[in-house]
Amino acid sequence: MILMYIIVSLVNVFIHVAKTILVIKSTKPIASIANCICYTFSAIVIKCISEVDLWIAIVVQASTNFLGCYLAMWFCEKIHKLKNTQNY
Repeated sequence: MILMYIIVSLVNVFIHVAKTILVIKSTKPIASIANCICYTFSAIVIKCISEVDLWIAIVVQASTNFLGCYLAMWFCEKIHKLKNTQNY
């Protein structure tokens, strides 16, 4: 259960970062869809949190938020660089 919680939490952070970028840089319908997906997926994370000990939830959330945000930002930078090199 803990491994599934870690994976779901990492995916959730990745989705939240993507949603933030889409809300800022995209159209209203795309931003709305991203927001819907993001908060719906958060319900899965809440369910996982309810099934583990509080201290495990704190450690998992802190570590997956740091790692997930870092990896999502790195991924977005790579995509941005790839798009810029293809425009030339």
